[in-house]
Amino acid sequence: MKLYFIRHGQTDWNVQGKIQGSKDTELNDIGINQAGELSSKFLDANIKLSKIYSSKQKRALKTAEIISSYTNVEYIPVCCYYVFAMHNYRYSI
Repeated sequence: MKLYFIRHGQTDWNVQGKIQGSKDTELNDIGINQAGELSSKFLDANIKLSKIYSSKQKRALKTAEIISSYTNVEYIPVCCYYVFAMHNYRYSI
């Protein structure tokens, strides 16, 4: 089994150097194009995805939705914020 970890496409906050954290920002036009380009690379490399999992943040969901539309693979939104928040808390003490 291979796992591919993909970061969401660009947002306006990325361009401005702002930390988004749990702020629910959306992809900008470049981010939308980036997700499409990545999808094409998966297809060109004949990489077969079985499922796409995404956080529920708008930017991540849109990235997953675009990849899903190109690859015809289901995407599943998951809630993982609390797991990551607890993990970060543990190491920040």
